[in-house]
Amino acid sequence: MCLSCFLRSQFGSPSGLFGSLFVAPFLNATNMAFIRTSVELLGLKPDDRVLDIGFGGGYSLLALAERIPNGQVGGVDHSRDMVDAAASLIRARKLQARIRVRWGNVVKLPFAARTFDKVFTVNTIYYWPDLSLGLREITRVLKPGGRLMVGFRSPASLRLVTLAWDNFKRYEPQEVAAAMRNVGFRLLRVEHPTLSQTPDNLVLMGEYKKRSPR
Repeated sequence: MCLSCFLRSQFGSPSGLFGSLFVAPFLNATNMAFIRTSVELLGLKPDDRVLDIGFGGGYSLLALAERIPNGQVGGVDHSRDMVDAAASLIRARKLQARIRVRWGNVVKLPFAARTFDKVFTVNTIYYWPDLSLGLREITRVLKPGGRLMVGFRSPASLRLVTLAWDNFKRYEPQEVAAAMRNVGFRLLRVEHPTLSQTPDNLVLMGEYKKRSPR
């Protein structure tokens, strides 16, 4: 396997010794500030039920649980190794009653309909097999009036690093906003949560309004 293909595979679904020892800690370190800012923007309530899609190294699970002491965090990741690592981390922190993780795919989430008040995902949409299908599946597990927070990096900031990566989609904010609206989200805000306000880290927040049947 070429180096570029290997890196794309690992960042999309960390696995094995390399994924556990290098990729997961790297994802936690590089995404930490972005995750924490995004969690704050989500407007969490103490008893919310929140789904974290693509939790990777697991830092986002802990950041969410910290903000909802009476709530529940559900996590889903496409990497079985990351699910196992997160489960070990949760046990070590004695958070099994508040955080539960499962293996799965965004287009077929392993949760019942209308389970969550909020859905959170950072730096995952590039790897989704289909943005629209993923968003539509999120509306299934999200309660009407619930919120979706999508965090991602601008195409300009990703292009040089990921230029040769296959099955990796870079999105402009207007593309993501349009896809969210198409499945029933009312866009609440678009943020650039960086000190310089440059279009690098992007956050789109939407509120789900279930459509009436025609």
